[in-house]
Amino acid sequence: MTRGSSRLLNGSLKAVSAFCLSGVLLGGAAVTALAQAAQAFNVHLMNFVIQGAPAQVRAGVPLVFNVTAEGFPHNLAIDGNGVDLRPSTPNIQNGTGTITFPALQPGTYHLYCPVGQHRANGMDVTFTVVAGATAAGPTRLPATGGAALPAGLGALGLVSGAAGVWLRRRAP
Repeated sequence: MTRGSSRLLNGSLKAVSAFCLSGVLLGGAAVTALAQAAQAFNVHLMNFVIQGAPAQVRAGVPLVFNVTAEGFPHNLAIDGNGVDLRPSTPNIQNGTGTITFPALQPGTYHLYCPVGQHRANGMDVTFTVVAGATAAGPTRLPATGGAALPAGLGALGLVSGAAGVWLRRRAP
């Protein structure tokens, strides 16, 4: 191998290594962002019933409820496990709205309507917050390759880096 072709190959391997390293870093950032994205649920509030409430959600991730309310004014609140979260939005009557709550720690909670006697009349649902990135039910995302791509890019980066070191030691 000539000195010029060795230098060209070495430069190419450095570029590939840099590309693979950036892929691994970006892949890790995407996984982190996905794990921290808010969990959204579509709920229907009517006649002393909460429809579409989750039975289980992920810990450490904010909750967003897209609400459709019929009949009386309604809202949502969460209590349990030492927490009492009241809505910061006005009541919703015959319309839609979004109600957001901060991330919760693992445990058992109640999602309920705090308007008048609605909770006592049945607008109270128990749900569980589970630790970890997955929860059963509608919050679980479909598998799309998992860690195979970041791991593969990491391995490719290591191989490229090793090849670059090997070629550098071989060059006269």
